[in-house]
Amino acid sequence: MQKNMMYFTIAAAVLYGLWFFFAPGSYMAVMMFPEDQITDPLTNQLQQTGLALLVIAYWINVSRSVITQDNISTFMQHHAVGWGIFGVGGVYLLSTSGNLTVDNPFLYQNIVFLIIASAFYFFRGGRTDVS
Repeated sequence: MQKNMMYFTIAAAVLYGLWFFFAPGSYMAVMMFPEDQITDPLTNQLQQTGLALLVIAYWINVSRSVITQDNISTFMQHHAVGWGIFGVGGVYLLSTSGNLTVDNPFLYQNIVFLIIASAFYFFRGGRTDVS
């Protein structure tokens, strides 16, 4: 089950990577970003983030081949930490920018990231490796 859960991270990275790269404006619209504030550098930065997500998806997929029963718990913990950093970091950015409001879709996105982190941590299984 744990190896299959890692497909979720790959699928999310590919989905968001392609979305950010090929349709950054639609993502900004879904997240209610003011259209008059969308600039070419901002769009290019989101596209670059999309490329980074595709690289991450590739790396995670390749790294699945080295996962064994002895180290699966460690891999799951790393996935949990990654999603947790994404969620906590996003909430931090919202709070420090004064945008931590219930009508901000980024808040709910970050809550989802924290739920995903919790799921990866919960399903990590017993640690059986010695490192």
